[in-house]
Formats: sequence, structure tokens, C-alpha cells
Amino acid sequence: MCRKVMPMAAAAELVKDGQMLALGGNALHRTPAAYAHALARLKRFNLKIAGAAPGYASDVLCAAGAVDTVYFGFFGFENEYGLAAGFRKGCQEGRIKAIEGS
Repeated sequence: MCRKVMPMAAAAELVKDGQMLALGGNALHRTPAAYAHALARLKRFNLKIAGAAPGYASDVLCAAGAVDTVYFGFFGFENEYGLAAGFRKGCQEGRIKAIEGS
């Protein structure tokens, strides 16, 4: 049986340029923040993000310039903090294609 537990850095290394990720969590809750930071340090490109309500972890990757497409229902930080800044800036600059689907 293959081992399912590994160091964070090794798990981040599994993601290659152009792959699609569906990170867990919802907006500000239960997001894999440490994993997103480990992945952002690897400087991946053209990642696709999919989620009903991607949040902080996905926004870290958007801000790092790793994401080119996001499939989502709502992407933000709930009522307290508004829209996700990295995602919004990437969309405004034309680096991120936003595909909304409720």
C-alpha cells in the first residue's frame, strides 16, 4: 500500500504547471492555507482553481501569479472583508479568467 502521509513540501511538489486544483474549505473557513503558501513558493503557473466558494488559500495562489482560470460560485472573504484581493487584481489585469457558475 502506498503511503498517504507526507511532508507538506512533498505534497506541494505533486502539483505541476497547468493542473486543476479543488482546494477544500469555504471562503475563510477550513482552507488549506499552509499548503497554498508551500505551493506558492514553488512558483507554479497556469493553475486552474475550482470551487463553490474558494477562499483564502485560493487567493494566495492568485496573488502569487500561479492561477490563470477560476471556476467558482462566489470568491471572496464573506461580508467582513469583501472580495478576494489577489483574485480581483488578477481579473482586472487580465491574468485570470473568471468563470462564474452558481
